[in-house]
Amino acid sequence: MKLYSDSKKTVLGLLTLIVLLPACKEAVVTEAPPMKVNVVTAIQNDVPLYEEFVAQVYGQSDVDIRARVEGWVTSVNFKEGSEVKKGQLLYTIDDIEYKNRMDRQASEVAQATTELVRAESELSRVRPLTELNALSQKDLDNAVAQFEAAKAHVAATKSSLENAKIEMGYTRVYAPFDGIIGISNVREGDFVSRAGGSSVLATISSIDGVRVRFQISEREYLRIAQLSPEVRAQARNNVQLILADGTVYSEMGSVSFGDREIDPSTGTLTLEASFPNPNGLLRPGLFVKARILMSTYPGAVLVPQRAVAQLQHISQVYVVTDSSSLQVTSVETGPKVGDAWIIKSGLNPGDRVAIIGAAGLTANSKIEVVDQKWPNDQK
Repeated sequence: MKLYSDSKKTVLGLLTLIVLLPACKEAVVTEAPPMKVNVVTAIQNDVPLYEEFVAQVYGQSDVDIRARVEGWVTSVNFKEGSEVKKGQLLYTIDDIEYKNRMDRQASEVAQATTELVRAESELSRVRPLTELNALSQKDLDNAVAQFEAAKAHVAATKSSLENAKIEMGYTRVYAPFDGIIGISNVREGDFVSRAGGSSVLATISSIDGVRVRFQISEREYLRIAQLSPEVRAQARNNVQLILADGTVYSEMGSVSFGDREIDPSTGTLTLEASFPNPNGLLRPGLFVKARILMSTYPGAVLVPQRAVAQLQHISQVYVVTDSSSLQVTSVETGPKVGDAWIIKSGLNPGDRVAIIGAAGLTANSKIEVVDQKWPNDQK
């Protein structure tokens, strides 16, 4: 029994020693390394402020080429999508019917002219006899009436002949101006008429210059209308185009006119701007953005939008201190310009601010600064 008691005491002592050993070790504190943070420098520039509107391009002239007579198309004399010159033959329409009509009208003119000669001769015979009282005044009146009727008939037949010639001319369709012609709506052998959908043969656009139309809201209209005349003139004459690939069109444009009314169905006002198109880059139907220079913000302090944290109406940035830690600073933001934000107050040019995308970034965090290049030319 004594041996069992001694063994039990030995086991309890070992267990106590195992429990107490970790408590006797000295505690080791591990400090997290500084977090790498991308940092940019706040810059100061005079910043142009633009308004952008979705717009669509139209030719300087977009004209539907229509058939003005009925008939079968006998030839199509152009390549679709090509440039055409003023007076160039585009279509021919079967002209047999119109040629026959013109010939018939010409024969009627000849008959009417013969009748006029006869009536004039009769009047020349009757008039002197009436003066000699060899014929009555009634005979003279009848001769005069026949002569006037014959003369009117000649005028009427000549007018019909001119109309027949004009219709005959309509069987040849010519380009009204220099431009680019689109896809033909008819082919050789198609029947066309002067009314309905078949009357439109093709469309020609003049694209030496183009028109760009866009809409502004009622609020935007009222705001622009209340600007000073100088600012409105600057906005009117400084219109840029942003193309579908994001590039800026090389030529500047100007607002030509605004519609007479606010569209009641959309609450917008249509504006049209004119642009030169010397290289033919712009085509009708192209969707673009019209960008109008409204004003210039002098001495604006700029930081990337990613550097600004927003919570409801509060905006904050993380400013890097001299000790490579962060300090939260409240700022007042202005308009957005590209990928930047104008800071109206709370930040100075040259302040270094953190891009706040890193998880776990808080005030007074120890950081390792990674300087990022940021453009000095905000547009």
